[in-house]
Amino acid sequence: MKFNICVAIPIKSSDIGQYKSTVKEALEANPEFIELRFDYMNDINSLTSEFIKELKKLIQTNISVIFTMRSHSEGGQINIIEKERLEIIKRLIEAHPDYLDIEMKSDTAILKEIINLTQRNNVNLIFSSHDFNKTPSYEESKEIVSSFLDKLVNDFQVDTKYVNEFVYKIIFTAQNFDDNLVPLELCKAFSEDNKKIISFCMGKFGIFSRIACVKVGSFLTYASLAETTAPGQIHVKKIRKFYNLIFNNL
Repeated sequence: MKFNICVAIPIKSSDIGQYKSTVKEALEANPEFIELRFDYMNDINSLTSEFIKELKKLIQTNISVIFTMRSHSEGGQINIIEKERLEIIKRLIEAHPDYLDIEMKSDTAILKEIINLTQRNNVNLIFSSHDFNKTPSYEESKEIVSSFLDKLVNDFQVDTKYVNEFVYKIIFTAQNFDDNLVPLELCKAFSEDNKKIISFCMGKFGIFSRIACVKVGSFLTYASLAETTAPGQIHVKKIRKFYNLIFNNL
């Protein structure tokens, strides 16, 4: 089975023409996913429904599209109030991406609204958690996902079929090489339990888990083009070459 690679593209301006060559370059690398990061936008007033839909049209239908409006507290590049961010997220959902990435730590009312909106619009969800300082123990890391799963079922009353379709993304920062073991163990444990999990470490010490996570069950890993959107991100052509050389995975 071919490993899933997602190319992350930061969206900074409302000039569609500016992104034609960027998307073309991304498509030439044959990724399975493309993520558009709207939290890089210079002017959020330019994030109109029309612009978002036109941007999505640049990507071929056989490539899954992830829309992300990352919160500032978890690495987003602009700092706006949650009410404003929610309005933008609603527009993103209405453009019908394949996936929307939303933080697990988002306000409960916002999470409930987003779950309802995505279900009505047939958009899949990626629930994410980012630690930019450290990698917790395996037990602590597992509890982050397990407690959120309990919250979905018991507090939000989400049907089990949706819970199993959601993707759970838990990202750490490696302070040493050994930290890579934590996300790799998470990927193995949750994927064997038929949960869709994405987990690896950021930073220079985390490159190993960025590459190896898909081998032990991660739903995907992220790669970059010219500009990275996270510490330690690898160019898509390089990571594909690694998979070919090490795992014979084209």
